[in-house]
Amino acid sequence: MKRVNNSSSGDTGRARHSVRAVRREVEPRRARSAASYQRRRFLGIFSAVALSAGFFAGHCAEVSLRIEHAEFGPSIFSESQPRAGVRFQDGAQAIAVPGGALWLFGDTFTTTGMVGTTIAFLPATKTNLPPALEYFVNPNGVAENPLVLFPEESAATNRMWPLGGATVGERIYLFYSMIEQTPGPGPWNFRSTGGGLAVADKPLQHFTRLRPKGAWKFPVEPIQVLQDGDFLYLYEISSQPKGLVLARVLSAQIESPAAYEFFTGRNWSPQRTNATVILREAYGQVSVNWNADLHAWLMATSSDFFHPREIQLRAAERPEGPWSAPVRVAVPELPGKKTKLVYGAYLHPELSDLKARRLVATFCRILSGEWDFTNPEWVTITLKP
Repeated sequence: MKRVNNSSSGDTGRARHSVRAVRREVEPRRARSAASYQRRRFLGIFSAVALSAGFFAGHCAEVSLRIEHAEFGPSIFSESQPRAGVRFQDGAQAIAVPGGALWLFGDTFTTTGMVGTTIAFLPATKTNLPPALEYFVNPNGVAENPLVLFPEESAATNRMWPLGGATVGERIYLFYSMIEQTPGPGPWNFRSTGGGLAVADKPLQHFTRLRPKGAWKFPVEPIQVLQDGDFLYLYEISSQPKGLVLARVLSAQIESPAAYEFFTGRNWSPQRTNATVILREAYGQVSVNWNADLHAWLMATSSDFFHPREIQLRAAERPEGPWSAPVRVAVPELPGKKTKLVYGAYLHPELSDLKARRLVATFCRILSGEWDFTNPEWVTITLKP
């Protein structure tokens, strides 16, 4: 079967991006000192002895998922962000689009204010780190939201966060969550009121929100979308049932809410109430890619409050699993900071070297204390043969 990694080989479902309560404005540094980077690089090298290995189920039982080392770099912040007026942001999932990858960011603080969603294009020829991103900007050159509220939706209490997406034919589809602000202090004063679907013909333009039969809500809020043969597989972090659930839809019917089916554990049902949890220990976000070298699906998941500073890797021979036990990658602390939670772990095949078993992933972190602004950071993970 033809497999396409739309997660950028190609936004939690959504406890997605966390809102940072800001008590003071902090200007980002456009460059880090070599000494600071070397300290973080030293902290980022981990021996595989400290990492637990999991094994695949079924035919994958003969293949072990083992890590040789993980090297943590600085944030993805480079000249790309100041050029688009971007100061801080989170997210950084990417989906495959013609000519490269489309990076998706949630809450983005710019020189003119906060934007719920921003996007940036990474050409296929640009594989260095940090990524040389080209942002979607307004006429003033500042990163702009590609998703627009309908007239009846209040900008004072509503914003949209990007979820997963896919390229179908010549069209680019982006799922999103509608986020409503709730009473109380940040950063957890929000809730999702549903998920929708938007479409565009080119990566860097406004996306048109779809309203089939006059309603914008779709039956699934997928943080990850995969293409396998004629089907799209959609992963959602669900609150009911609690855990990771899986839906699918024929690529040609992506715009039809009635065409979506949910995995029940044995087969597929059009009723969401019949969905079963395929992974209980999934929080916030998941990122799934087909790894041709491993001949398996590879999943990265974010931390939970019991393991707040780690990235977890799992593998399976089928999109629905069963998934292996996690391989845990400890995330080093930032000098002089205290990390409350690591979230938004996303695999980036467009930057990875699968033949060398070298994976690139990005992640975000929430800092304790003043809830400082942050930017996504990157890590390279080398798998053992």
